[in-house]
Amino acid sequence: MEFVHAPKACAAVGPYSHAVKAGNVCYLSGQVPFHPVTGEVVGKNMSEQAAQTLANMKAVLDASNLPVTSIAKVTVFITDMNDFDAFNAAYTAFMGDHRPARVCVEVSNIAHGCLLELDCVCVME
Repeated sequence: MEFVHAPKACAAVGPYSHAVKAGNVCYLSGQVPFHPVTGEVVGKNMSEQAAQTLANMKAVLDASNLPVTSIAKVTVFITDMNDFDAFNAAYTAFMGDHRPARVCVEVSNIAHGCLLELDCVCVME
């Protein structure tokens, strides 16, 4: 296994790696809308927080030398399903024409008052 550290993503806030490569699969840890330098939550609404969270995901993908098109599955946790459309707008802009499998569930709480967290599984060709 290879443990990936992404210097342009927000620092890991626990005993985990940004990503782990195992065989031809890469597992990205959960990303939230933390600013990569200050560690503060970016944005007050879903659109702003989703954009930052996806930017953090991109930083981990870049550190893993993987394109967005390597994403096979995404798991999304949001605190309010009323924000589903706003999330989907940011997600669609990020993914372009790529359409990985996805799960999206509402949860009661995410660390530091974040509105969402997401992780993904990538396949390395």
